[in-house]
Amino acid sequence: METRPQLKPAPLTPRVLAAILDSTFVFLGFFYIVWTWGDISSNGERALTGIPALVLMLGILAYWVLPEWLLGSTMGKWACDLQVTTLRGGSISFVQSLKRNLLRALDFFPFYLTGFVTASLTPNRQRLGDLWAKTIVVRKKEIKQETVQSVP
Repeated sequence: METRPQLKPAPLTPRVLAAILDSTFVFLGFFYIVWTWGDISSNGERALTGIPALVLMLGILAYWVLPEWLLGSTMGKWACDLQVTTLRGGSISFVQSLKRNLLRALDFFPFYLTGFVTASLTPNRQRLGDLWAKTIVVRKKEIKQETVQSVP
């Protein structure tokens, strides 16, 4: 069984830019929702609690899981021409998307430093979530070139 990808992993610079874009989208959405639907606490701050807070957290997780599973990329990855694939270049499953994004909390701490260091040290530039899910982030043109080359 082959463990090395046939595709070249994406450079870290566009991955960092995609992470910044995705984080910006998520944080802006988070603050908008808390500001719009949050209750004002006794100290004057807005807070979202209970079921609405749970729905917001699940929505944030869905921001990454669903587009990567269905389309291969989030808005940030799409803007940077990146795609998440299996190690062989195929579409990822829902479970793979869920796995790579459940570990996002570890990769994110502190400020994506763990994910950046892990991706810098692994040959396929995989963060912890990618290692667990057996996924890789590539440039979309790599997928297109691989498809063209494999057609007889």
